[in-house]
Amino acid sequence: MRWNTFSQSVLFGGVAAAAFAVFALILSSRFGVEWSLVGFAACAIPIYLVGLAETRRRGAAAAMLAAGLIAGVVALDASPREALFVSALALGLARSGIAYPRAFARGVLIESMLGVGGLSVAGILIGTSTLSVVLAVWGFFLVQAVFFLIPRARPIRPAEAIDPFDEARDRANAILDDAIRGT
Repeated sequence: MRWNTFSQSVLFGGVAAAAFAVFALILSSRFGVEWSLVGFAACAIPIYLVGLAETRRRGAAAAMLAAGLIAGVVALDASPREALFVSALALGLARSGIAYPRAFARGVLIESMLGVGGLSVAGILIGTSTLSVVLAVWGFFLVQAVFFLIPRARPIRPAEAIDPFDEARDRANAILDDAIRGT
């Protein structure tokens, strides 16, 4: 399944929020709600990246980058807030850096707005109950879905690239033609 449009991304956010309820039910008694949310982000963000990328290859690369960054910050004994911030940062880096590559300044601007917006909405919605955390997860992904409403957020397809083999063949033919004319 793909979620590379606004409506599909909103649907993913709803499913992710519902999945967090089950995730929290299983893990929060042992690890607490905060760490359960970090563990859920470490699972949900790579899955989100796989489904939103233009190709499966880019999606897998973006997911690996995000998972690596999140795992790295958790391994460094970060607090849950720091780990969630890095999770949002990893989503932005992977989405605009790999899944939908774009100009650096534009990517930074878009992902900064979406990251701060998503974390702000989640921060407003989050409370002490599991339901409020579920709403916060949905709110975060709802803001992330706005990525697909930004004009020209999808990369413009580059001009047809020349095959390296064809380019090498053309160079070899040019050298041979020059050698034949020179003799």
